[in-house]
Amino acid sequence: MKVFRSFRIPKIFHNSVIAIGNFDGVHIGHQKVIKEAIRISKKKIKVGVLTFEPHPKCYFKKEFFFFRLSPFRIKYLLLKEMGVDFMLNIKFNSNLVNLKPKEFIEDILVKNLNVSHVVTGFDFVFGNNQSGNVKTMNSYSKETDDFLFTEVPEFRIKKSEISSSQIRNYLRNGKLRESNKMLSRNWQIISRVISGKKQARQLGFRTANMKINEYCNMSHGVYFVKVEVLDSNFKKTFKGVANYGVKPTFDKNEPLLEVHLFDFNENIYGKKLKVEFIKHIRKEKKFESIEKLKDQIIKDIKIIKNDRLF
Repeated sequence: MKVFRSFRIPKIFHNSVIAIGNFDGVHIGHQKVIKEAIRISKKKIKVGVLTFEPHPKCYFKKEFFFFRLSPFRIKYLLLKEMGVDFMLNIKFNSNLVNLKPKEFIEDILVKNLNVSHVVTGFDFVFGNNQSGNVKTMNSYSKETDDFLFTEVPEFRIKKSEISSSQIRNYLRNGKLRESNKMLSRNWQIISRVISGKKQARQLGFRTANMKINEYCNMSHGVYFVKVEVLDSNFKKTFKGVANYGVKPTFDKNEPLLEVHLFDFNENIYGKKLKVEFIKHIRKEKKFESIEKLKDQIIKDIKIIKNDRLF
């Protein structure tokens, strides 16, 4: 899958079907939009996704930390898996903010991209002060015949709204099963292993420490995880136990993800890990002593290894 960071793209990608949206999380609702674009193309013309970095909400509220479900790298992998041909990952800045809806359509979609068909979700908004929406796009399409437009209707799970905001709420409240259902996969992060204070070794468990500030601030607690080391020397996926939080027993304040891999004793400092969160085991808590914390970790591991998902 090709990635472009401007609206100037090779002519081979003109006359394509393009799905537009932030697609943070690429959840079931987003997938409906992208799959509709792929269906429309019938594989005879190329399919692209137009999205923005940083997320517009981050741009306006400056919430660059503890927010995203799928930063660029994960979004790229998910879209590639779906069969998208190219991705327009455009910097969201004051130039885009100040564009009027008609300018966005005429200058970007028609003149620069020469788009054949635009696909969006039912709640898509664009342009200065979000003054453009699906009605704007549909009216322009019908009046000019410059491109076709398809609006994908809302999709719900048992009357529950599917949205990135709802998934963030689930993650922040330890409702991993519900968030994973809306994502249609296990929530995952990719981050690099950093050096820690090696406090876990006092407990007899080596851990890989990672900062995940750019991701949604999930509930502090213990999780069953599956981990892939993004290095060609490591071929298999490993299972493990992870703690995300502030380590209250050690009076630590900055949130950190610590992962202990089962049956693993390799040096992976500096390596990137992809961590899938399978199940929320318990909330983080402060223990009276290191020995009691160690006993609880042993119980956590036993719970995970006895789980049907293991």
